[in-house]
This record gives sequence, structure tokens and C-alpha cells, in this order.
Amino acid sequence: MSGVPQPAADQARYARLLSIGTGAGLAMLVVLFGVYMVGAVDPHVPHERLPEIWHLPSTQFLELVRLEAGWGWTARLQHADILTLLGIVTLSICSVPCLLAIMPVYWKAGQRLLFAICGLEVAVIVLAASGYLAGGH
Repeated sequence: MSGVPQPAADQARYARLLSIGTGAGLAMLVVLFGVYMVGAVDPHVPHERLPEIWHLPSTQFLELVRLEAGWGWTARLQHADILTLLGIVTLSICSVPCLLAIMPVYWKAGQRLLFAICGLEVAVIVLAASGYLAGGH
């Protein structure tokens, strides 16, 4: 064995899952953007309309293209431009499975504080994604 230190079990598990999650998210972005650009699936907002509306504030943009704020986009996944958001969502939540996977390692090792911190991180991410914290919507 060389003099290179091996990562701890929690680090190796987290890194392996994070690599899988980010790889999947990036692959989804590339493939789904390709689907969007070649016109294989119709977009919700036609390409030629984008230059006239992409400068608008988000509230006006959403109103003009008839999209709901928050998770309302999930009802329109049949459109290529909306479908590309799946890659972004995958990238934004890929730390959750990683954290959940290392929690048992911390529990077995008696590291209750690290276990609790991971649990709180997962709770914060899930709460933020839920939309309950988006005041005024």
C-alpha cells in the first residue's frame, strides 16, 4: 500500500453517492437540453418568444407564460423547456441521499452529534424545497 491515506468510511460513502448524483444530474442536463434544442419535444415557451420575455422579473415572466411559482412546473413536464428542470432538481437534492447514507455510520460509531447534524441538514433541505418558507407565495 502506498503512503496515501484512505478516506474514512463516511467520506468514501458520501463521495461515491455524490459522484453518482452529480453525474446523473449533469447527464440529465445535457440530454434534456439536447431534447429541448433539437425540438424533439415541444417547449412550453417557444424559442422565438424568449428574447422578448427573458429580461422580465420572475413574477411577470411566470404570469406572462402562464406558469405557477414553486412546484407548479411539475404539472408541465410534457414540455421540453420544463423537462430540463429535472436535471437542476437532481443536482440540487443530490446531497440528501448522501447525508442519509452516512447517518447509519455515525449512529453505529456513537457519533450522535454528527448523526443529528446530518438529520437537521436533510430537514432543512426538504423544508426549503417544500416551498413553505417562500413567504408571500
